[in-house]
Parts: sequence; structure tokens; C-alpha cells
Amino acid sequence: MHPNDGAVGPARCHGTETGWDGESWSIISGVGAGFAPGRPAAGATSRDRGPVVVDSAGPRTDATGWRDRWELLLSLCPDPYVEVDSAGVALEWNPGAERAFGWERGEVVGRSVADTFLPGGVADTPFVPPRRGTVVEPGAAPGRDSGAHRRSFELVHRAGRTISVEGLLYTTGSSSGGSVAGFVHPSERHESGAGGDPTVPSWDRLTGLPDRAQFVERLGDAVDRHDLVSGSVAVVLLDLDRFKGVNNSMGHDVGDQLLVAVAGRLEAAAGDAELVARFGGDEFLALFEHATGDAHSLATAFVERVRVALAEPVLVGGTEVFVDASVGVALNTFGVDDTAELLSNAEAAMYQAKGRGGSSVETFGESMRIEVLDRMTTEHSLHRALERSELTLHYQPVVEIEGVTTVGVEALVRWQHPDQGLVSPYRFIPVAEESGLIIPIGAWVLEQACNQLNDWHHRERSDPHGSIEVNLSARQIDDPRIVRTVEEILDRTGLPPEHLTLEITESALMRDAASALGVLRALKEVGVLLAIDDFGTGYSSLSYLQHFPLDILKVDRSFVEGLGVSPEGEAIVSAVINLAHALGLRVVAEGVETTRQLEVLRSFGCDLAQGYLFSRPLPASEIAASFGLAVGA
Repeated sequence: MHPNDGAVGPARCHGTETGWDGESWSIISGVGAGFAPGRPAAGATSRDRGPVVVDSAGPRTDATGWRDRWELLLSLCPDPYVEVDSAGVALEWNPGAERAFGWERGEVVGRSVADTFLPGGVADTPFVPPRRGTVVEPGAAPGRDSGAHRRSFELVHRAGRTISVEGLLYTTGSSSGGSVAGFVHPSERHESGAGGDPTVPSWDRLTGLPDRAQFVERLGDAVDRHDLVSGSVAVVLLDLDRFKGVNNSMGHDVGDQLLVAVAGRLEAAAGDAELVARFGGDEFLALFEHATGDAHSLATAFVERVRVALAEPVLVGGTEVFVDASVGVALNTFGVDDTAELLSNAEAAMYQAKGRGGSSVETFGESMRIEVLDRMTTEHSLHRALERSELTLHYQPVVEIEGVTTVGVEALVRWQHPDQGLVSPYRFIPVAEESGLIIPIGAWVLEQACNQLNDWHHRERSDPHGSIEVNLSARQIDDPRIVRTVEEILDRTGLPPEHLTLEITESALMRDAASALGVLRALKEVGVLLAIDDFGTGYSSLSYLQHFPLDILKVDRSFVEGLGVSPEGEAIVSAVINLAHALGLRVVAEGVETTRQLEVLRSFGCDLAQGYLFSRPLPASEIAASFGLAVGA
């Protein structure tokens, strides 16, 4: 656990305990929540004395463990809880307060508030107890002569900014020996600006960081300043890697706790940053300025500090979670003097880093600018490609090694651009993934492939044989309609599901293994076959691999290349084949180009192969002419 992380717990606190006299007490925290008889008294939260129940007879100490239960509740509660005595010394500061206001408990409790979050002391603040004696009457409801009052005031974040807060504060004892306590939260004015006034800074309610609107405003000011004088501006955009997996496997409350912990570490690593903000979701921003034009070095140093800070696990939901980030950096160079363009450039660099596998940093430069323009042009043209019938399918045979018989084909999409000719799938598939166009394109590919195989089957004189393999992308796996889409296409085309094999890459499966497992199980119930593609290029967990409902494992071509050349490569392929067979899977070797490779695969007991040794991907008509209509007959 990182020293800057507080304990984390549920999104709200709500519990019931039994008091010293057997009475059941309800404990609730949240916006405007507090406590009174029927609720624990404010004095019950001090760690150096027993809990106090305040009534007309004065305080009474509970020796039955109430303090331990109350303190446990405070430690689990995400809402800030503060208690200050009449001398201005902080008695309680829970983890919620640590996360919201930056001060650690050890820096606050037992010290004068004038040294920390209330520089001016308690004078003229709600933390001055009233002069009358008892303030919480037995049975009184909050806000009705019980000393419970809604108060608004300002306190200072550890980072130095002033935060407007409000809450229901309760008093115990008298002005000479009492205390004031309660749950507080950033006020609506602090969160979104007073009355929507754009001149009032806005803040992210979850993390307490400045929000996107405040960052954009500050970035605009910085760009304007350095457009008129020498100097530079740098924007850093961080996107947490595999954050969705935390949300899906551990729940959104735990995901929120992780975001709060990460926000704290980013603030601690801020250094020379003008601003660290939450962009939205699992993305964060940092802004740097330098009067002599070296903002890039400041941003680079910040990124290194962040990498060190995130190397330590975060304790959330009782579990240690390791988190890393893909980082994009953009500078106001190349004549960039527009806020939106700077943010767009940082985002493009971040996606470039994520595309390299995550946990890396990319800086937007001239080559990336050209690449971004190309991707924008490609995406624009791709929108029209389907309706203009520019997409087509090619098919590559899948051959049974024993007997060298064609038993199926893999469908591969191609794009015949009217001006650029045949566009490489390595160029347009990533664009389709990023833009979401892969969803309609993938559905079109699946339907075309099923129709084509069905057509071949109908031309056979005997019972139809052979299958067709279609790739599913990571974006399609995430699509909540993917199972319904497959079912509907099978119904429309009439293709028996056992003749369809859906291929998912290893990296797509392991990106969010728990979520992918549920999708694969649902697809398996439809009756299709499932294959893991490009095996060996990702980071498969064998414990997950044995639970995925797979039928086929496809060995990546990068391993097949070494057969007959590298003993080490042969040892790896042999081990993978044995592993797959032990799991009950058939094995397809991809990228087979020589008879020597085929011979080695045959000696290892590999089941199937595909590659240029047999055929390059061909249009349906050429596949039919070369291998006969009865694929697999």
C-alpha cells in the first residue's frame, strides 16, 4: 500500500450498532448526514478517549467496544469526517478527509488546525462550540434544537488551494470542554461554480482535483500567454491501463476508490505542474509552462515521478491492485496555439502509447501529426466504404496436415479504395477499432462469410462439410450485442453454428479476461466453435486459459518461422502443441510457407495449418476454382 493512500471502503456508510444501554443506534453518513441520540455523539470519534453519549446528565464512557466499531466505520467511510475541540486542536480526521483534502491523519490529529487546514484558527468558523452547556438532547432529531446545524465554510487543501465545504456539524459539551464534529463535503459552489459562473473554478467531486472545465480554462490562459512571449506549454494526458478490468471484476465502488488513490499519487508527484486535473473516467491531465521554452523537460520529469508512484500497489477492496498508465504528451509547437488541438494531440499520443501495449509514453511530433491526419482521412473514407461496396472478403484455406486436405477457410476483409487501390488491413483495421466502425464492419464480414459458406454447402452433393473462421476484435467482444448479433446472422443465413469458428486474439482475451470469459461462454451456448488466435504474442494466464471454453488454438506465425532453423523455436512450438492437446484443443499453425515447416509440424502432431505454402488469401471464386466448391468434402 502506498503511504499516500488512505483506507478505502464503501461508497456510503450506513450501519446499525447497539449502544451501552442496549438501544439500537443508526449510523449514516452522506450529504447532510449527521448523528444524534439514535446516532452516536460527535465525541465518540476521538481515538484517544472513549466514545461519549451526551445528554442532560453529561458525558458517559462506553466500555463495551463501541469505540472500536465506530472508528472502524469511520475508517471505511469515504465521506470526510472532522472533529475539533474548543482549543482548536483536531481530534479526528478520517481517511475520507485525507483523500478529499490531502492532509494525512498524522499531520492533523493532535495539532492545532491553524497549522493545517484552518490557517486562521477556529475563530469565526463553525468549530467554535456554543457557550451554553448541553447541546444534544436525548431523542432530538438533527436540525431541531439539537445543536445540529448546516454550516458552510472554507478550509485549505494540503496543495494550498481553498475549498468551500458544507455539512451538518454537531457540538458536544460546553464552550470550555466541548468539541464540534460532523461529516462535510465540497459544496455545490465548489464543485460546479457558483450559479454556473464560469469565473469560479470547478472541481471533480470524486477525487477533489480540478475538473476538465477548469483545466481547459487554465490551458487556454497558458497558451495565450506563451503565444505572445517566448516559452512553451506542455499537456500530459494519462489513461489508466486495464482499469475496466477492475470495474468489471471488483465493482465500480472499488474502481472509484482506485481513482481517488491514483489522484492522490498524481498530486504528490505534481512537482512543477501548474495543474493536475481529472479529465474524466480513468484519464488525468497535467499542465506545464516554462518561460524559456523547456516545458517538455518538466513534463518528462513529472511522468517519471508518476511511474515511480504507480509502481507501488494500491490497496482497494481488501486487495492489492497494480496500476499503470499510457501517457501522451503534447507541446504548443508546430504552430499549435489552440486549446482543443493541444488536447487532441495529447490524446493521439496517449492512444499511440496504448497501442504499443500500454505502460509507455509517447510525445506528439511531426511524424505523429502526419499519422493522425492519415488516420482521420482513413476514418472518413471508411465511413463510406460499406455503403459504396468497397469492402470485400478473401479466403485462405485451412488444411489438415495428415492428408493435406482443405477442411475450412478463414475469411479476411479487404478494402478496394476507389483512389488508393487495395488498402492494407494493417492500416484500416486499427482505425476501425478505434472509431467503433469495427462493429458494423465486423457484422457485415460475419454475414458475408456465413452466406458464402452456406452457398458452398448448398452446391455439395453430399452432407455439407467444412467450416469458416471469422475474427472478432476486442471492440466486438466489448459490444453488449455481440451474442445477439451472431445469433441473428446465423438465423438469417441458415448456417449451422457448428460450421462457424470465431477467432479472438490472445491480447483481446487477456485485456479483460473476466469479462471475455462471460462473452465466450454465451457464444459457446449458441453452438459456434471458438479459437484463440496469435497464441504466444500476448500474456495469457494458464489458469484463465484452462477455463476459457475454447476449441482451437492457433500458433502465431512468428513461432512457425523458426521451425527447421531454430531448436529453441521448435521447442516452444512443440510445448505449445502439447499444452493445447492436454487442454483438449486442436492446433492450427499459422504462416506455414515451407515444406520443412510442414514436416516439423507433422512430427509434433499439429492438427491443422494455413499459409502461403498452400495458398494466399483469394476471392471466393478463385478459392472455389482451386480447391473445389465442396470445401472439406
